Amino acid sequence: DKGEPEAVAVTLTLAKKRGTNAVVIAERIRDHLAELKGDFIPDNVQVTVTRDSGERADAAVNILIEHLGIAIATVIIILLVFLGWREAAIVTMNIPLILFIVLAVGLLAGQTINRITLFALILSLGLLVDDAIVVIENIHRHLKKGVTPARDKAVVIIRATNETGLPTIVATFAVVLAFIPMAFVTGMMGPYMGPIPFNVPVAMLASLIIAYMLTPWVALRWLPVHTGGTNGTMTEGTDWLQRLYHRLSVPLFESARKRRWFYGVLALLFLFSMWQVAWQFMRPAGINGPPTPGTVELKMLPKGNKNTFNITVDMPEGTPLEVTDAVTRDIGMVLHRYPLITDYETFVGIPGPIDFNGMLRGAGIKRGFNIAEIRVNLVDKRQRHLQSEEIVLELRKRLEPIMKTYPAASIKLVEDPPGPPVRATFLAEIYGPDYQELRKLAKRVRREFTQAWDVVDIDDSVGDDQIEYRVIVDKEKAALAGVDTTKMAEVLRNFVAGFDIGRLEAPTERNPVVIHIHMPRRFRIAPRDFDRIFVTNNRGEQIPAATIATIEEVVAAKPIYTKDSAPVAYVTGEPRTRSQVYPLLALDKVLDGTGVMEDTALKTGGMRFTRTVPDNTFGYQLLWDGEMRLTLDVFRDLGAAFIVALGLIYLLLVAYYGGFVTPLIVMGAIPLTMIGIFPGHMITQQPFTATSMIGMIALAGIVVRNSLLLIDFIIAYRAQGYSLDEAVRQAGAVRARPILLTALAIIAGSAILITDPVFGGLGVSMAFGTLASTLLTLFVIPLIYYLWQRGKPSPVKSVNPL
Repeated sequence: DKGEPEAVAVTLTLAKKRGTNAVVIAERIRDHLAELKGDFIPDNVQVTVTRDSGERADAAVNILIEHLGIAIATVIIILLVFLGWREAAIVTMNIPLILFIVLAVGLLAGQTINRITLFALILSLGLLVDDAIVVIENIHRHLKKGVTPARDKAVVIIRATNETGLPTIVATFAVVLAFIPMAFVTGMMGPYMGPIPFNVPVAMLASLIIAYMLTPWVALRWLPVHTGGTNGTMTEGTDWLQRLYHRLSVPLFESARKRRWFYGVLALLFLFSMWQVAWQFMRPAGINGPPTPGTVELKMLPKGNKNTFNITVDMPEGTPLEVTDAVTRDIGMVLHRYPLITDYETFVGIPGPIDFNGMLRGAGIKRGFNIAEIRVNLVDKRQRHLQSEEIVLELRKRLEPIMKTYPAASIKLVEDPPGPPVRATFLAEIYGPDYQELRKLAKRVRREFTQAWDVVDIDDSVGDDQIEYRVIVDKEKAALAGVDTTKMAEVLRNFVAGFDIGRLEAPTERNPVVIHIHMPRRFRIAPRDFDRIFVTNNRGEQIPAATIATIEEVVAAKPIYTKDSAPVAYVTGEPRTRSQVYPLLALDKVLDGTGVMEDTALKTGGMRFTRTVPDNTFGYQLLWDGEMRLTLDVFRDLGAAFIVALGLIYLLLVAYYGGFVTPLIVMGAIPLTMIGIFPGHMITQQPFTATSMIGMIALAGIVVRNSLLLIDFIIAYRAQGYSLDEAVRQAGAVRARPILLTALAIIAGSAILITDPVFGGLGVSMAFGTLASTLLTLFVIPLIYYLWQRGKPSPVKSVNPL
């Protein structure tokens, strides 16, 4: 413990069985541990819980439940402001029912409550009230027109519900189609994100059913009625939002010059957003340097704010255990003085308790006098102002004097990854026919790693040369001297490692004490001390070992690594603060074409969306793996899912409208999301991550809903005999409030995710993308439809007659 002096410790690791609750198991272990204290565990033995996955899972779930509550409360406040307490209460009633259905379906499907499941629920929260908002808002609008004997309350509610029925159903299925392709993401990220494409479609379908079964029934019994009114005519405009929409939209329909200005500003906003994608590669010091201010970086996932991290120490092979222990003690002194560290455990010569990250990094199989591991535990993240990433950066600076004192030591500060772990963030795999040449190449690649910007914790699989002393026995001389060669091996072992000569019964010890004799280290340094060794022959005579054997000094054999049966050498590294993409691109450019030998050059690969198979038959090849490979695989799968989602949504709209142009107009809202997504990442200073891409895919279905409602109302009004100009304006004014309400619900549900290290990108994409696309869709889509339909006759029959 940090508050106590260092002490010898024994670590006990416990794991839960598959399918059991980690939180419950951890609580039971703590309770049983408390029972053992003072009885089985003596009072002078201190017990410290250094890692508790159950507590960590419980804290994460509690935070997400808190966020879920905040999101629900925010949605209710929005509805209270725009509709009233009765309407807000009716929509709120939908939330627990939908969540119950989603959780029940998840239970039947064998899912568990975890961080990803709760994130899926928070993400779907803004979506699952959309249908209820659309229905209740339209009922509210129609009831405000008044109820007459010819139009009693039940008839008005039924007509208002039917008015939004078909477009809402199609829009819901469009959102479902946008999420389903995410289920086919491959690799480790697939099961990691699996609950999202499962829970969100279930929530959407449940919300659709409840919105059209429960909401009208409750509205009939709860909402007040108005007598008289406009008798259901189309003339509206008493609502402040409708008046504002008319004031802003009418100039665009009447003035070609203002339309051109509007198109110009829209184009500039879109170009600015798309320019941010390319701007990340334009840096003052080149790609191998700090980013330009305002850059939106590309990254797999940002680092999370954890309560623990690891420090690994790799000394050269052959390093005595005492030297490795001295390095770890020096590191421990630095940790001991840092105020935000609660405790740390040091493991010298053996690995620490294995975790998921350590499994992929091979930490569990490392053993030897030259390795050590320190597990550092921090003050709980809710009680400190610094992120764990900032703490690691500060500690790295404090450990620099130790790194300079022990230049041969490889000291790495390893943070737990927020997503699927990899062997290393930077991982260069070098293939070729000659393994000795691979080792030389690995050293050259490592030197280039040291020159790259923002790359730390550099290491390779080659290792340093170690001197080995081989004792070669002359069998003929040994036979003449009467010495058995096995006896020679026994004498050498006793000389180096010592031997036991007996046991001592001590009154203060429970067990007999072993009496072990070994030579001091200063007297057993080969080959100088070889002359001091004597071997007893079969006649009982002492024969000098040097007379029958010689010592040969050689370089010890090094391990040979293979991957998929191909010889490979590794070079690894970690980014200090930024994304790994940009230093890696610079390294790839420098290393590609590097001369290996005459007429042979090193070729780089592994930067494609498909995996590159090493060709090491004749040439030498460097393939990039690690987080870059994971990033390429995930963005490839998500990009394919995005294309498939667009195709499915288009086919759905073609079937709905019976044409090919109208669906394109409806889907015109999708590119508008880009105007919010990338500037949103810049404003929040977050990188564009895999979860950002998920949010962008989700928006493809979400924004189609707004366009559907607008186009359907325009078609319906024109079918009633209204002019194109009046139908377009009135449809936008009437649908402005439900569109804004659904958008605000989505923003409220997703904005709470912005501060999360894993799903922050998703929250940014959803919140800012929805905001930009909603505000622009209200003007762009009606305007495009108006320009397309000018001079064309009105439809004979509406898609959804009022």
